[in-house]
Amino acid sequence: MKYLRMLLPLLLLVALVAAIGAGSLAQMSENVLRSAHDAEWTGLDPHVASTVSSFHVLANVVESLTTNNDDMELTPLLATDWSQSDDGLTWTFNLREGVSFSNGDAMTSADVVFSMNRILNPDTGSGRVAAVGGPGTVWEAVDDYTVTVTTPDPNAILPTLLASRATAIVHPDSVDENGVIVVPIGTGPFIIEDLDGTISMTLVKNENYWQGGLPMLDAVEITVIQEDAAREAALLGGEVDFITAVAPQAVQALQDNPDINVLVSPALAYKYIGLNLMREPLNDHRVRQAIAYAINREDLCAAGDFGLCTPLYGGPIDTGSPWHFDYAPYSQDTDKAKALLAEAGYPDGFEMELMPTSTYQDTVRQAQVLQAQLAAVGIRTTINAPEWAEWLELEGNFMYDGYICSWNGLIDVEQYYYLQHRTGEVFNFTGYSDPAFDELVDAGRQVADFDERYAIYAEANRILVDAAPYVYFYNPAFVRAMSPSVHGYALRPDNNNLYMHTTVEG
Repeated sequence: MKYLRMLLPLLLLVALVAAIGAGSLAQMSENVLRSAHDAEWTGLDPHVASTVSSFHVLANVVESLTTNNDDMELTPLLATDWSQSDDGLTWTFNLREGVSFSNGDAMTSADVVFSMNRILNPDTGSGRVAAVGGPGTVWEAVDDYTVTVTTPDPNAILPTLLASRATAIVHPDSVDENGVIVVPIGTGPFIIEDLDGTISMTLVKNENYWQGGLPMLDAVEITVIQEDAAREAALLGGEVDFITAVAPQAVQALQDNPDINVLVSPALAYKYIGLNLMREPLNDHRVRQAIAYAINREDLCAAGDFGLCTPLYGGPIDTGSPWHFDYAPYSQDTDKAKALLAEAGYPDGFEMELMPTSTYQDTVRQAQVLQAQLAAVGIRTTINAPEWAEWLELEGNFMYDGYICSWNGLIDVEQYYYLQHRTGEVFNFTGYSDPAFDELVDAGRQVADFDERYAIYAEANRILVDAAPYVYFYNPAFVRAMSPSVHGYALRPDNNNLYMHTTVEG
């Protein structure tokens, strides 16, 4: 009888496993978040990736020397402190000791120098050369936990520029024989496993992570669901616990649902149309200004983001930022738009193509409204809305007239004006070039005083707004939605998607 009493619980456990499946039983014992991302990642090399969809993953896998906390304040991460020489040419960073990569190897200054040199190497094709000092910058290891950075010109904001996962410190073994990173070996709280192309993966807890007690999740199961309604249905149906984006028109309904929690944050981002200055007639600033005057930003905001946005009538920064500039000349004025077109030699308008992407339906809605607004001043448009991967290829090769997109993760004023707008920068996809503008944004990197920098960038902003290579629509909001069982997730205005403090109630 004693034997039977001992055997019965074991038989019941075997039956339970058979009934629910061993995999499900394992999941029951884990703290696992099922997350639906809204777009496919376009690569997992932090030094090369340029899309939000990629960094929504990478932010959990790799880390940088500095970072911004949830209040957007600059704070230490893999570096503990830093100082600048009196001549402004050399920065010294002291590294955090006791940090390991996910493979167990200690992170040292050699890894920092390797990572920064890889970004600086033109063969890498990184868009973050300026963020690590620019061409001619020398990174050197003083000892295992000290590095120096010597730049050709004074750089007062280098620690701020390094606060991006795009300048991540990676293990040299991350790079294959072709110089490519397919999956990075980082110091972050998670490791990428079960990667299925660009549609699914699992982020698994990094047992070697240096911040004690983190991450709180055992894993994050990520699936890409690009269609808004399908993604929201998956959340409502309990197939996923968390979604990284909500269609603006669905926000109110989800907020009214007691079984869903919704987070909304003002965004450090802007939505815009970029105009190809290498094509006629868009190479004429009067034509670009006519487009800027022709549009009604309130209507674009209502169509694109259903009012969850703040219209922009000049530069890309709204009134909530200390870097907002008052110069805002582009309230809708169709008569002025027509006059500018006539002055440029196009009294009857012209034809052009608008290029949103079908992956982000807000851009398609913007294009449809823009089409009607431009028609009112004689600009006849067609709409081409390729999927994201094709869209990026067309944009990167200047195969468009006007592309519709957004730019995210902007904190310091330099990040609004330099990468997309300075001559020759890798993210300058309009071909805009103005030596006076370049001189100002270069000078802005050398100055630490706020008032002095503000004056420099105010002048740069005026030049850029008058040139109108980009016509800014509005600053949007970011939205996340989740099951009430999800706790600890912080929605940040820079759109940094961090899972390490998140938990899921079983």
